[in-house]
Amino acid sequence: MMNFESGDIIIKQGDDGDNLYVIDEGNVECLKYKDSPADQRLIHTYGPGSAFGELAVMYNAPRAATCRAATNCRLYALNRKAFKMILMKTTIERRLQIKKFLQNVEILKQLKEHELFTMADAMRESSYEEGEVVCRQGDMGSSFYIIKQGTVTCVQADAQGKQLEVARLAAGDYFGEIALLTSKPRQASVIAAERSGTLKVLYLDRRTFNRILGSAEDVLRRDMAAYNKFRGAQI
Repeated sequence: MMNFESGDIIIKQGDDGDNLYVIDEGNVECLKYKDSPADQRLIHTYGPGSAFGELAVMYNAPRAATCRAATNCRLYALNRKAFKMILMKTTIERRLQIKKFLQNVEILKQLKEHELFTMADAMRESSYEEGEVVCRQGDMGSSFYIIKQGTVTCVQADAQGKQLEVARLAAGDYFGEIALLTSKPRQASVIAAERSGTLKVLYLDRRTFNRILGSAEDVLRRDMAAYNKFRGAQI
């Protein structure tokens, strides 16, 4: 815990930085100059709950701006070593959580443990509100999705254009897997279901999958049953 009075300089542009700060009480002004300190300008004001100084801690770089107490302030300071330990712990926990999801996905069950971890590192996360479209029937698909939280409805248009719900998927289910194998258009629209809260999905595009694991078709050939299933789905 650190206390500063109004007008005190907390960090100075150009100095080495070794602390990340979180504001408990008070406000902090962020000022930056281009050529001369005499020309510094106010670019942002931080309030309680805000954090600043993370770039210098993350990248071992000089301070990019000056931060000055606009009022009397009470701050929490986190040094680089503690920050990196927390960041590493968070990263490891995320890897383990995603790997747990992946190892229960049918199309990926034949992957080795190190491949699952590699894939977990490469996957990205996206959120959708109720009613938002994740992917649309007829669009070209290149990404494979796993539902982390929430529910989706899969809707398919018949020959007359009538929209029919053909499936409902929940956490742990996946969709878009054919995109890993072919360049076929999406066979259905996938929509964040109503009354199910925010939808969170993990996704990976075909190019990234092929870069880190090799051809999706080669991966599937390790388990001929899975391979034949997905070959059959293309007929």
